Amino acid sequence: MLFALLFGLFQQAAYAEAFKGSDFLTWKRDSQEFYIRTSVGMAGLIVGRYNEAQGKCLEDWYYGDESSANNQILDVMRQYSTYHPRGVIAAVMEKRCGSIN
Repeated sequence: MLFALLFGLFQQAAYAEAFKGSDFLTWKRDSQEFYIRTSVGMAGLIVGRYNEAQGKCLEDWYYGDESSANNQILDVMRQYSTYHPRGVIAAVMEKRCGSIN
């Protein structure tokens, strides 16, 4: 199911750029966490403007236990390392809090 989401929603973004999860996974952990934190935080702000409950879901999930959320994202990143990190992060956020429209 998650693979279908990644493939269907983020196929163009994943192949349009040369940067892949495998590249991201070579970064130092603190750099990975900063990238993830920034991505989730910005998505939460944008989503929350249009869907307050979904924005709150993202905030509660990620900032409620940032270490666990980062580990969840990195685990999926390892499984789908040929995709752009933003696509993987977005797929995990959607799995946690529903489709982002």
